[in-house]
Amino acid sequence: VLGYDSFCCEVEVGEGYMESVLTVEKDGVEVTDADTDFNSSKLYRLIKELKAEGKARGEEWLSFSISYRREGEVKTKFNY
Repeated sequence: VLGYDSFCCEVEVGEGYMESVLTVEKDGVEVTDADTDFNSSKLYRLIKELKAEGKARGEEWLSFSISYRREGEVKTKFNY
C-alpha cells in the first residue's frame, strides 16, 4: 500500500467465504476506503492456500491480521 504511514489488513476466513478490512493511516488519520490495486481473486486464492497449509499442520486459525508501519517490521497475528 503505497503512500501511507501504516496499514493493517484483517482477514476472516470461513467455509466458502472470506471477509477482509484494510485500514491505512496517513499523517495520523485512519481510513478503510483507500484505493488499492490488489487483484482480489489472486488474494483470495493465496489466502485459501495459506489456510489449507495451516490446516495440514494442525493450525486451525479462524482469522489473521498483517500490519506494517513505515520503517518498521511486518507483523502477523493468527487468531485461533
